[in-house]
Amino acid sequence: MEENFKLTTEGVLIIASSNSLKRKYENDEFDYNFPDGISSLMMDNSIIAITNSGGDNLLVDFILEKDIDITEFDKVIEQSIELSENDELLILSHADFTMICSKDGNYKNEKCWPIKFSNPIEKGKYLVQIAVVDVEEEFEKYNAYFKVTINLMKKTEQLTANFVCELCE
Repeated sequence: MEENFKLTTEGVLIIASSNSLKRKYENDEFDYNFPDGISSLMMDNSIIAITNSGGDNLLVDFILEKDIDITEFDKVIEQSIELSENDELLILSHADFTMICSKDGNYKNEKCWPIKFSNPIEKGKYLVQIAVVDVEEEFEKYNAYFKVTINLMKKTEQLTANFVCELCE
């Protein structure tokens, strides 16, 4: 499985479990205080939040269970996500994420607009590799600041809690 799309992050790239957003915000109010407001979701591997001060426009390649050559990238960030039965992986801008969470956590809610990437993924624990190439100097060619490859690799061991990090240095 491979998908390519363009995403404007609004300052934060979010990778999330759709079921965890529904569970959390079905009855709870969304806390807009970033990152404290989403820390419980990061701690239980429901979401990954990556800040992006180097430019909002990204070209994203999504792949599943591929070996990537980390020497081809400027930076590789590794975090984890856990998906439940009948879950979908969401790759979102910060604006899309906050809108979904403030509307009961359901991205299919009629009050929400369509998002760029949602994909059903098998239940399990995954290592998520976010591999980044800075293409700012070629902005005219790509109309993006970064090319980002997001790769999911199934894991069996215990996951460590996620933390907010920066897409570029």
